Amino acid sequence: MALIGLALLPSPSWALGLNDVSAWAQTTWNAAVDTARTGQDDLYFSGYTWHDPGTYTAAKRATLNSHAWGIGWGRHRVHADGNEDMVYAMVFSDSHWNAEPVVGYAYQWRYFNDSPVGVGLGYTLAVTSRADIFNNIPFPIALPLLSLRVGRFSIYGTFIPKVNNKLNNGNVAFFFGRYEF
Repeated sequence: MALIGLALLPSPSWALGLNDVSAWAQTTWNAAVDTARTGQDDLYFSGYTWHDPGTYTAAKRATLNSHAWGIGWGRHRVHADGNEDMVYAMVFSDSHWNAEPVVGYAYQWRYFNDSPVGVGLGYTLAVTSRADIFNNIPFPIALPLLSLRVGRFSIYGTFIPKVNNKLNNGNVAFFFGRYEF
């Protein structure tokens, strides 16, 4: 009897949340595929990583690579409302001078699209691998993304937060650029 009573209750709110997440994931996947197929080509380049002095000791920061030189290719698509989808693949020198590949999708809400200088706020979902994390086994990342656009050039910044209380890890800002063809 109790099971029949439970079956008559409305579905729990978490179930609706899972449906919402599933719909968002499908929409995001479709946007990434459409952008890869129909977007405009981009050249990506990276160059700087900032390690938070409040998280890393001076001695540790002295051993880390701040010059995250790298290159990549991608595509972007601007919507009628000015917002943007991006797909990209890059490889760059990580904090330990190892090659770090990343393949991802990004979405940005863009502002001041009609002016020569614009800004954006969004997120990126990607897969990367690092020698110091999981021995180069690929793993997913989801990070915030900010941008400053001047004509065909954009500078992006993201922040990798600290995930534990250990010293000398996390709270890293990564900066890269894009040229739109």
